[in-house]
Amino acid sequence: MRLNVNNYRSILSKSGLNDAEVCKRTGLSEKTLFWILDNGYIEVSTLERIADALGCSIGEIALEDIGSSTENVIEWQRDAQIATLSISQRGTISRVKKLAEKHPEKCRIIAENTDGSIYAHIPVKWIKIHAEIELTEEQRKKRSDTAKKYLKQRKYTG
Repeated sequence: MRLNVNNYRSILSKSGLNDAEVCKRTGLSEKTLFWILDNGYIEVSTLERIADALGCSIGEIALEDIGSSTENVIEWQRDAQIATLSISQRGTISRVKKLAEKHPEKCRIIAENTDGSIYAHIPVKWIKIHAEIELTEEQRKKRSDTAKKYLKQRKYTG
């Protein structure tokens, strides 16, 4: 993730705050904040804290990646309840948007970028890692036949 330092500075001056006050409100050390300002790189959770301190949205201080974004990130801290997603894959974006519509109290889209990528919060419990299932041709055929049979029955029963 990248911080738009120019926008940060502009919003900072308009709000009458200074870097020391941002550090105080976010819990960041001055050394950390100055590293972020010099390099522009930032974690999503830190970006959120800075946006809250400035009283602005994340989109106002986030810098879009040059070119097409290809990064997909899931970030959460140990024992946290909420994970932050940074997603650029269209299929996953659609799934997250549907979840946000269906479960607005659990899934929240924080920002949508002009390149189509999104930042969202989801419960950590929703994150699952599964190994690929390796099936023989016979097992695949059996699963396919079972699925077709199920779909056919479902059409007749409505």
